[in-house]
Amino acid sequence: MQPVDRSTHPAAWGKARHEILEIGAVMLDQDGKEVDSFQCYVKPEYSTKIQETVEAMTGITAETVADAEHFAPAFTRFLDWCNSSGLPYTIYAWSGADRGQLIHELNLKEWPRDERTSYLLSHWKDFQKQFTRKIGRTRAVSLEKAVTACGLIFDGQMHDALWDARNTAHLYRLTLTERFDEMVPSIQRDLGTQEHFGASLGDMIDLTGFTLPKE
Repeated sequence: MQPVDRSTHPAAWGKARHEILEIGAVMLDQDGKEVDSFQCYVKPEYSTKIQETVEAMTGITAETVADAEHFAPAFTRFLDWCNSSGLPYTIYAWSGADRGQLIHELNLKEWPRDERTSYLLSHWKDFQKQFTRKIGRTRAVSLEKAVTACGLIFDGQMHDALWDARNTAHLYRLTLTERFDEMVPSIQRDLGTQEHFGASLGDMIDLTGFTLPKE
């Protein structure tokens, strides 16, 4: 269980194969209630063309990011936002792909490993893995399938960074309740015996969502 003075940040990153295109996150209080949000597009520095598969799944086009900030100022603003409460925080993502993509981006852009960046990377959790373990599965499910199996309605557009973060937060909030354990058998039935991710942007082009579990 997280201490009550810790803020949690479910987040999602929209990204192409080599560069992040969007950052989205929601900030939760100790009860799992959303208290703030962050979203920005990121303009690629090494390519002017966005893959067709990325456009189709995210709706992000070259025009979308034409006037956006490059990674350095966008990520700086995100770090400022993460630290805005002055409290310790943990980021939970839907799968571990986001952290790997971010590390790739930091190396690609030669970002200095300062204290704030090191803290963010070392306080990063994979909520998809935790959720999978909670429902007794051996392989993970997509965010969409997890939301539906829990009897929730997916809010907003799938593969939109901020909406992925919000839907991850809905799942996180549900796992904090006593009734979640009672729901596990029905969640398992709804998911059936399929042990497969299903097609997701994270699998295809390194785009994933973020989330927060309790510890």
